[in-house]
Amino acid sequence: MSHTLPRRKMLRYCLADIAKGLFNGMIGNYLLYFFQPTAKSGLPSLLPDNRLLGFITVMALITGVGKIVDAVTDPLVASLSDRCTHREGRRLPFLRRAALPYALSVLLIFYAPFRAGSAANAVWVGFFLVAYYTSYTFFFIPRNALVPEIIPDAKARVGYYGISTAFFMGASSFMYAATLFVDLLKRAGMSPLWAWRTVFTGFAAIGLTCLLLSAYAFNERDYVTGSTKPTASMLRSFGQVLRNRNFVIFSLGDLFSGVSMAFFQTAMLYYITMLLNVPESQSFLVMLTAIAVALCLFPLVVGISRRHNKKGPLVVASVVFTVVFTFIYFGDRIAARVPGHELLLGLAMGVVVAFPFAAINILPQSVLSDIIQQDSLENGVNREGIFSAVKTFIEKIASSVAMVIVSSVLAIGAAGGQSVGLRGVKLTGLCAGGFSLLSLLFFLLYNDRQVTQSIERHRQKKEEIS
Repeated sequence: MSHTLPRRKMLRYCLADIAKGLFNGMIGNYLLYFFQPTAKSGLPSLLPDNRLLGFITVMALITGVGKIVDAVTDPLVASLSDRCTHREGRRLPFLRRAALPYALSVLLIFYAPFRAGSAANAVWVGFFLVAYYTSYTFFFIPRNALVPEIIPDAKARVGYYGISTAFFMGASSFMYAATLFVDLLKRAGMSPLWAWRTVFTGFAAIGLTCLLLSAYAFNERDYVTGSTKPTASMLRSFGQVLRNRNFVIFSLGDLFSGVSMAFFQTAMLYYITMLLNVPESQSFLVMLTAIAVALCLFPLVVGISRRHNKKGPLVVASVVFTVVFTFIYFGDRIAARVPGHELLLGLAMGVVVAFPFAAINILPQSVLSDIIQQDSLENGVNREGIFSAVKTFIEKIASSVAMVIVSSVLAIGAAGGQSVGLRGVKLTGLCAGGFSLLSLLFFLLYNDRQVTQSIERHRQKKEEIS
């Protein structure tokens, strides 16, 4: 039997999303920019400039291999979490032991110690990137699987994910101010390399504190009791999860939506500085605007999903993102028509992407919790960990696909001695628009009503029996 987590403890449990926002920003926003820098950044090229088959960059190869290795851990951790019999519970022991490796690994990625262009730096970055992805898995798969157990009401979970996403987005907005902090340190005489490393160290310390506060927010045994051990093996449970039609369809939509979002996050600095000609020190204002407006839209998204459905906002988000990426492709031409107003153009783009930011960050995890609950009610088996593993794997694949494609496409049209070309930056927008259209297709096919009606039928049946 599950008991609903009190709001005070729920807020503390959500603190992990602050760390997630900071660390995702370090990897998603700045990893590529740090290791594949523009001439204006002043950063050294720490990785070799070699390209596999003349196209795939070293960074693309590192992230691709890292994700392949990481993929193995997702179902393993899910199964371990589902079957855990630790005295502290099934989920929280994983969080408490993964917090430090998670924070430390993301920081060490940026401390590659060897000379610029060294192949040893590629090995260093690859190792700690795998460690980062793996520790993320050990922390967030059990954490996400615990949510339906400590917040059994579907409508209440929407509120939880609203708060969780607000923390995540707030941290993400703070992360975008990294360029401002870096600029201040450079003005104080620090080199660009150590300015970035100093800022990242501060973010890692904040993130670690939030992770520990979240992992020790409550005693799991006080809120989740009774027998919850699944009756099927890992492979069988995995196969049964993949036979859930609504889950597969929604997961594909979530995957393509995540890729388009990751494109925007990964290439954001290039779009703003190269296409819109906004100075690096002002670039944070664009994303800060997007995040601030998105936070204001959270109540609207939550309200719509509670009164109507969660599918509609996701469909609208996909349409808007497709339009935005079309704008990005022609961004340099549009900016040339409004000389002196490039920052305003960037701010307008930030306002437009705010709704997709809000919807795509809040609703997918909430939809997954509904699907998990429906599966548990209809089959009498708890497979929260396996479902969460597939969801986490989708997130990783999305970011990996974006990183590999963006890193390689950016090099198209690059001048001699440069790692980024204007033509490549524009083409990433075109690719992202295609992924956004695919997400729209699968979100339209997802049967939201079937899932919610099934949960309601079981709730009413339970009340009648009581």
